[in-house]
Amino acid sequence: MKTSIIALSLVSLLSSAGEYETVVGLGHQYGGILGAQLAYKTESTKYYGSWGVVGVSAGFQTTFSQNPKHTYGLVFGREELHSEDGFLFLTYDYHFNGFSQNGFVIGTGLGVTREDTGSFFSHTGKRETSTSVTLNFGYKF
Repeated sequence: MKTSIIALSLVSLLSSAGEYETVVGLGHQYGGILGAQLAYKTESTKYYGSWGVVGVSAGFQTTFSQNPKHTYGLVFGREELHSEDGFLFLTYDYHFNGFSQNGFVIGTGLGVTREDTGSFFSHTGKRETSTSVTLNFGYKF
């Protein structure tokens, strides 16, 4: 019975009207300084993983029902410069050509970052959690 339910769930997921999207950009949503996203996108939601020069991230976004140019979501991950122990942001993005179209995306986020304290040469062993704001710029293909 469990196998049947899992198989039906996978069939319904694979048969939904979704597509894959590639995005390159700057910011935490793209894995740090410069990176790329690979996303699975439906009409109003996308789930993505990102790999960047200094980090990785994963998240999701969904559109506001009134205006598909505006999205909100959640991203988490880690990057080696300011959040080597992880980050978590609530995000807002503006899609210049709309959520479903290719084009430029600009966004921001509010959340927390965790990093080790101390300098590059002396590690104190303590972690510091701080509230942060992120900016993201990208281009969807």
